[in-house]
Order: sequence, then structure tokens, then C-alpha cells
Amino acid sequence: MRMGHRFTAAAAALVLATAPAGAALACDKGEETDKKTEYTAEQKTDKTEKKAEKKTGKPHGKKPGKQHGKRTGSRAETDGAFLRTAHQAGLAEIAMSRDAAKNAVMPCVRTAAETLVKDHAKMDKELKDLARRLKVTLPGKETTEQRRSLRDMRKKAHKREYDTLWLKAAEAGHAQALELLDDEIAKGKNADVREAARMARPVIAGHLAKVQVCQKER
Repeated sequence: MRMGHRFTAAAAALVLATAPAGAALACDKGEETDKKTEYTAEQKTDKTEKKAEKKTGKPHGKKPGKQHGKRTGSRAETDGAFLRTAHQAGLAEIAMSRDAAKNAVMPCVRTAAETLVKDHAKMDKELKDLARRLKVTLPGKETTEQRRSLRDMRKKAHKREYDTLWLKAAEAGHAQALELLDDEIAKGKNADVREAARMARPVIAGHLAKVQVCQKER
């Protein structure tokens, strides 16, 4: 499975299990713009070199034994996409957990939600600091779909159905978040981003365990 697909799936699942996969849009659009800009720059460079070759009759800027203009691909783009997607999903997770701390019926769910708010807020602060150092632009707020999904779930506030929906979303989201983290740990280019993923993994696994405990109490 390509990593971009996991980005979208993990971000969507971290919002609500029933929400459309929209959390990674900012990331996808950003990468698409970067690729277009890079491609346009390459076209301009190629045209300039061809003109120089016509005038001199010699290859311009080429070295023997090397393939000119070959693109090797950038894992740094994947690291940036990971940071953007993790942040977007984190925004939704914090909002959803804050809501559950107030509106859930089960004490177990309220307690788990409070833990999630605290942990995700801490992880997101560290993620933003890392993104700032790496000059990665992060989304500023939840997506429209994320906010709409939370509003829909809030209609069940103070009912058992609310707890059921929240637990289902949290369980699916954290399970896929572990896949997202494992991808970055295994394939990420930047050592600091990989380390951030390693540090986050046991926290997310702990959240999943708490949610599953609550699932059994339903």
C-alpha cells in the first residue's frame, strides 16, 4: 500500500469512523503544488540548456557518466506529509476528546477522553516545534468535514449511543494511527521526524488500550 493512502485513511479514521477521508487534503494539495513548481522549473532549465547547445554545439552543464536531470524523489516530502497529516488528525482528536470529556455517559469514556486531550496536546506542541524547525507549514484548524462530523456526533450527547460512536471512532483511529507511525519509523528520511514517530507510538498504543477497556465495559 502506498504511504499517501495510509495518510488519508489514518487522518480520516482519527476524526470519526464515519467521516469522509478529508484530513490530508492540505498535505496532498501542498505536495501537488510543489511537484508542479518543480516540473515547471525543470522545463525552463531544459529549454535554456537546449538553446545553449544550439549556439555552442556542446552539451550544456552535463558531466560524462552522469544522467542529467534524473529525479531521485524526495523522502523529505514524505516526512513533511507525515507532519501535516499527524497534526491535522491531532487537531480533530483533541476536539473530539474534549467533547467526550463533557458529553459522554460512561465514566471510563470521560476519563479516557481527558487523557487523550492531555497527551495529544503535548504531542501536537512537540510536532509543531519540529515542523517549525523543518519549515513545514501545518494546517491551522480542523477541516470542514471534521467539524461537521463532530457536530453530528454531538447530537447524541449524554446518551449511550454517543459513547458507542466515540469509542468506535477512537478505536479505529488509533489502530490506523499506529500504521501511520510505523510507516514513518520504517521509511522516513529525517531522523528527527522518525524519532518523533517512535516517541509517539507507545502513547498511541496506550490510548488504544484504554479505549478497548472501555469497549468491554459497554
